[in-house]
Amino acid sequence: MDISTPTETKAVLLDQRAAQRFGLALRLTVDGDEGATHDLSATGLYFSSEAAYVPGQTITMVLEFPGIAGTRTLGCEAEVVRVTPVAEGFNVAVRLLTPLFPES
Repeated sequence: MDISTPTETKAVLLDQRAAQRFGLALRLTVDGDEGATHDLSATGLYFSSEAAYVPGQTITMVLEFPGIAGTRTLGCEAEVVRVTPVAEGFNVAVRLLTPLFPES
C-alpha cells in the first residue's frame, strides 16, 4: 500500500516540472490542426487548440520558430497529459516523446 504525505506528493509534482519553462507563443500544427503554445520546456509544452485531445493520446506536432532568416520548423511527437476546456476550445498539456532540443 502506497501512502503519500502531502509533502511527498508536492515533491513529486515539482520534480515532474523540473525543466525550465519559457512563456512563448509559437504557432504549431498538431495532426493537421493549428494552435499556439502558451509555454514550453525541454520536456513538454502547453498549447491552445480548437481540437479536443484525449489524455494518453500520442500526437505529432510541428512547431514554427520565427527568425531573421525566416521561419524554422521542428517536428516532434508528444503524449497528451491534460486537457482543459476553455471558451475558445481547449488548453492541452503534453509530454514530449522526442526531445525538443536534442543534446549535442
